[in-house]
Amino acid sequence: MDNIRTNQITEQIVREKNMQRKYFQEQEAAGRIVPKPPTPTEPHKSLLETVGLPSHVQTIRQDPEQALSLSISKHMWTANPGYIVRDGPKTASVMKKDYVWDEEEIALMKEQGMLDKKFNRRRDEFVDYCEASARMSHLTKGPMASK
Repeated sequence: MDNIRTNQITEQIVREKNMQRKYFQEQEAAGRIVPKPPTPTEPHKSLLETVGLPSHVQTIRQDPEQALSLSISKHMWTANPGYIVRDGPKTASVMKKDYVWDEEEIALMKEQGMLDKKFNRRRDEFVDYCEASARMSHLTKGPMASK
């Protein structure tokens, strides 16, 4: 939808709400309906009041909220995605053997037909155009292009 149509719809909704509000005010003034009192809002509870203090948080000479925030910050570093959670707080491995394809996995993929040559993209005019365009953009952006 464009802005004009959106503004028209918004204006129509506002008009209808004003008409409805005016109608109910007239009905209340005539005594035909009793106005509904607003429902009292309950005071907002904190998370500590709602859930309670976990058992692993110690509150030795501390405010419970401070103890909870200290516990959260103490355990927060284990939530870092740079660590493998399954192995505990050890850094992720960067050894070459971790990035080598498993032969059984490749055999399974071949059986399922996932490595079939029909999925390879053939070189056509579009591929040639993309390569030539990239080559030209690299040549024109190089250090010798400004001379």
